[in-house]
Amino acid sequence: MTDRGRLPGRPWTSTLRPPKDIAVLTLATLGGLALVVWGWLLQGDEYTPGLLLQFGSSLVLIVPLLVLGRVLERRLQSAQAALSSDLADIQAQMRATRARLDTLGETSRDGLLDRHRRRELLLRDAEREPTAKRLAAVIREAANLQAVDDGGVRTRLPGSDLWLRLDLRRTTAPNSAQPGRGGPDETLYLTLEDRGGAPVSGTAWARDEEASAAARRLTARRTGTGPGTAAAALRDINGLLRLLVTTLRTAIAARTGQEQQDLGRLIELPNEQWAISADGLWCRQRYFHIRTEQLLDSRQDWRRYALAKPWVGREQFLDAYRTAHALLSGSASQ
Repeated sequence: MTDRGRLPGRPWTSTLRPPKDIAVLTLATLGGLALVVWGWLLQGDEYTPGLLLQFGSSLVLIVPLLVLGRVLERRLQSAQAALSSDLADIQAQMRATRARLDTLGETSRDGLLDRHRRRELLLRDAEREPTAKRLAAVIREAANLQAVDDGGVRTRLPGSDLWLRLDLRRTTAPNSAQPGRGGPDETLYLTLEDRGGAPVSGTAWARDEEASAAARRLTARRTGTGPGTAAAALRDINGLLRLLVTTLRTAIAARTGQEQQDLGRLIELPNEQWAISADGLWCRQRYFHIRTEQLLDSRQDWRRYALAKPWVGREQFLDAYRTAHALLSGSASQ
């Protein structure tokens, strides 16, 4: 906290009020020197040991205080930086809220209700029967809202170290050069990948094709020595696709203000407490956000900081943190 009347980055003398303060300081200094010289003139060499003792005592007291002052100043600067980071997050949330309010002011209530009903119908249809055509409509809606990452969304295969991604980077429509920007005839692309997002296998999923056929191709094209449970997990491909629809529903709700906070461009819901997005790791139950640059900074121990909070589930957080770190590290290196 700066002193009253002092601007950050200006010398300490700027807090003085010339000429009165500077004159008093100068007179006090000159008076002290005059007293020292006067005492030396009166006592001669006998005065020197006492004078040296006084200077030594002053150094013993002043130097440790100066060092402690510097340490305290650095810690205060570190705390101020952390506070500034939190304030920046809060300001971003306020700007997002203000933007949504502006949108509400520009759009009629009836129009919003119609749009909400249309999205809800898309989501319910996809949850009831997750076909390529229905998933394409939902993922396109989420992409238009900028509610999902440019690479799409993914979910973990139960009992496996592989993830199934609805891959927007390769999803195209016939005669379209824009990934993820196709129309009703677009072909989806499913990818199996590891924790860090490296692809293991992939296949196109045509709009009129059964999901089980695409799942069989994923298993047949899988490379490497991944766990054999992947094939068993992909037998319930409809269950995995419904989990992806749940992720898309959460992404749309967070972007449109139906959730308590905006989660950014969502990638994955590793568990009920945490969400991974392109801009970091979010708590879904209260406002707690570890930004991507903070997550990847080895100098910051966010695991210890988060686990010290009583409301954080240890196993859930550690799993989500590990996945987010591996996934966002891979994205940052590309």
